[in-house]
Amino acid sequence: MQYRKPDLKNRKTVGIVLAVYNGEYFLVQQLESIALQDYQGWDLYARDDDSNDDSQAIVKKHSEKEGRFHVLMNGKGNMGARDNFALLINMKELTSYGYVAFSDQDDVWQNNKLSVQLDAMRKMEEEFPESALLIHSDMAVVDASLMMIAPSFLAYQGIKHEKIYPLKVLLAQNFVTGCTVMVNRKLLDIALPIPEEALMHDWWLALCAAVFGHIGFIDKPLVKYRQHGDNEVGAKHIGDFLNPITGKWKKRWLEGRENLFQSMKQAEALAERIRKHEPENPNLALVEAYADLQGASRWQRIKKIQQLGVHAQSNSRQALLLSRLLLTSKTKYD
Repeated sequence: MQYRKPDLKNRKTVGIVLAVYNGEYFLVQQLESIALQDYQGWDLYARDDDSNDDSQAIVKKHSEKEGRFHVLMNGKGNMGARDNFALLINMKELTSYGYVAFSDQDDVWQNNKLSVQLDAMRKMEEEFPESALLIHSDMAVVDASLMMIAPSFLAYQGIKHEKIYPLKVLLAQNFVTGCTVMVNRKLLDIALPIPEEALMHDWWLALCAAVFGHIGFIDKPLVKYRQHGDNEVGAKHIGDFLNPITGKWKKRWLEGRENLFQSMKQAEALAERIRKHEPENPNLALVEAYADLQGASRWQRIKKIQQLGVHAQSNSRQALLLSRLLLTSKTKYD
């Protein structure tokens, strides 16, 4: 498909995708924050993931009031967040939009979120014409009542945007949060379909942008990221995450190990995508080498990952990464 630079005067400039699952308590506020955007050239596509609360009725009610809210009904049942978003962004209806923005059900957007992102996109497209592009931003962490917990999600999590060679971090650790993301059509043309090996849709899109194009960052909170009982894992303070006294460190270490080795399978799928679209891409060797860590011995993994320069953000995260490589037998992930 040939890339078409969108006309920003066209009403159908931004397609917003919203994955919904048991979000009745906060969904209305998020839908209202989208409706109140100071940039109005958007349409929203939502899919309920077989909720057992009133989420589906809420979305339908808003779609009847607001003609730009569209509900996808396909009878596929519960798919999980990754596959729900993957299905939404792969809709044929979305191909007419130059840009796609991602929304979670329980956040609240600043009223200038879309306009700020579009302005950043225009500047990036001037600098990198015909490139696959992804924009993400910081968020404010708030409680269930929207009271401030932390002004910066990234600082709260102990992560940061990587401007120089982001792929060397993204292979092992994602620093891009999906609900802040906007992508252009060129990136979607390459990244879709999202493979089964992908850990999450936002991680996969960030990897494809790092390999085939560029990642931009807006260093301001454009989203209020709500902390509540159902998503507490989403915004744990870095100190709490690493604190062995909590008693959850072993569970988190094991989950992190599973994710680390799955990230190698994800890299294997990424290498296949590179060979399909740009076999001469200079990032291919790095991606293949990282994927090959699956079959290496413990000490070979440590040596190779250091040679590659692939790393996690912060000394603590890097220590965890190395410990997971060292303390996992080769046969477990053959």
